[in-house]
Amino acid sequence: MKKILFSCIMLVFCSFAFSQDLPTNPEPGKCYVRCVTPDVWTNQDVTIQVSPAYKKIKVVPAQYSTENEVVVVQSMAQELSVVPAKYETQSFEVVVKEASQKLEKIPATTSYEEETVVVQEASQRLEIVPAVYETQNFEVVVQPATKKVVIVPAKYEEQEISVVSKEASQRLEVIPAVWGTETLTYKKREYGSTLKVVPAKFSAGYQTVEVKPASARWEMSDTPAAECASSDPNDCRYWCYKNVPAQNITINTQELASDAQVMRTPGCDQEGGSDADCGTGTYTRKVVKTPATTRVIDIPAVMKTVNKTVMVTPPTTRVVDVPAVTKTMKRTVMVTPPTTRVIDIPAVTKTIKRTVISPESSRVVEIPAVTKTMQRTVMVTPPTTKVVEIPQKTATLKKTVLAADARVNETNVPAVTKTVTKEVLTKKGGLTTWKEVDCKLVEYNDLNINWNLGSASLTNAAKAEIDAKLLPVLKEGVSVEIASHTDSRGSKTSNRALSERRAQAVTNYLISKGVNSSRIVSNGYGESRLVNRCSDGVSCTEREHLANRRTQFRVINQ
Repeated sequence: MKKILFSCIMLVFCSFAFSQDLPTNPEPGKCYVRCVTPDVWTNQDVTIQVSPAYKKIKVVPAQYSTENEVVVVQSMAQELSVVPAKYETQSFEVVVKEASQKLEKIPATTSYEEETVVVQEASQRLEIVPAVYETQNFEVVVQPATKKVVIVPAKYEEQEISVVSKEASQRLEVIPAVWGTETLTYKKREYGSTLKVVPAKFSAGYQTVEVKPASARWEMSDTPAAECASSDPNDCRYWCYKNVPAQNITINTQELASDAQVMRTPGCDQEGGSDADCGTGTYTRKVVKTPATTRVIDIPAVMKTVNKTVMVTPPTTRVVDVPAVTKTMKRTVMVTPPTTRVIDIPAVTKTIKRTVISPESSRVVEIPAVTKTMQRTVMVTPPTTKVVEIPQKTATLKKTVLAADARVNETNVPAVTKTVTKEVLTKKGGLTTWKEVDCKLVEYNDLNINWNLGSASLTNAAKAEIDAKLLPVLKEGVSVEIASHTDSRGSKTSNRALSERRAQAVTNYLISKGVNSSRIVSNGYGESRLVNRCSDGVSCTEREHLANRRTQFRVINQ
């Protein structure tokens, strides 16, 4: 009973309100729509941070360059080269018979000289008693005794002697250098640091934005009251002031849990690997362990045996006495001198010739040594050593040099924001007015939109169609219904959902053009309002199906 009473009261109230809200002075044949002064909303952009600012780190790897390094594989040394002695053949005199002396006999020389010989000595004669004389023989030395030198010649004998035909010399023997090898380590690759980027970590979040606050609006009931007695259903429809809930959108956001960072690892960890892991290599170098030297080897003299006459006994002289040569002569000798008066009687002399002999003598005559010309080899220049420089040998090794260590480029990634447009009520509406419209607009009018099969995307041609037909109507301040339909292919559920998406696509486009969403009602009817026979199970052409895939609009009361 209470329900019936409440319904009657509402019906009376709505009928009264409706009867009081008709257009004044309407003209026959014209159509009017009731326009409720809409709430005035303004769009306000709200920026929501959906992703925080963070650092984006990009590793720039280490750069390497290849260089050639010259290393010594054989050290510089000296090599001794023997410069042999120079010899020449010389002629030399060998004494085959020593020099000696011989005595040459100088024969005695005989010379004649006159000598006055007293043949009668001076005496005295006495006149009274003459002296008595007698004749005596006496020997006169006509050649005094001499000595004769007899030469005793030297005595010689043949002896064999050794003669140097080639002098003793020396030769140098080179003791070559003793070489060894040593292994050297070099760095064939330099390692830079290894950088590992730990990217920024985010945690998921969300933020709810109220794009349209809660409001209220008048809505006419879809069906008349059950107790309506009027034949016109509109007489029994009532108006209700309904709450329009706030419209919120949820935006997924990201929150920065930890920013990006870099972990640096040194270039090469020798504790964890071998030298090869650290870019080292080895090469062998030849080095002198013992430098080259020389050893002097004595070359004995070359001897030659020759016969040589040697004086055993030098020459001497022997003196032989040569007796004097005498001559017997007569002379008167006073036997008795006178006794009375001595009368000097001069001596009687006689000149005689006598031979004076110079005794033989000897003189030493030098006998030169007998020599023999022989050939012998004489060392003119002794052997020497010549130092020959052995240049060092090098090898070119390729090694990788760190030109630039690894580094990081930090890029600050700005926060990602999303601009959400929300509607803000600036003026409250609700006043009802009547507006004259073209009667054709209260009926469904086709929008020439050719939807692709299964698609709810507006093409440029479809947008141009909406701009030409629908936007001018909405500029009059009226409200419209967008009705979208599909063909019968597919399930009814999917077709209704597809038609709703298509109607909403048109609505969204109008909103993007500045039309308030409260003036648009979008409905998707699916395949419930086909315009031809092409229902489920009926074979139709594509043209017939295209007629059912339509989108329409009509002006409605607010």
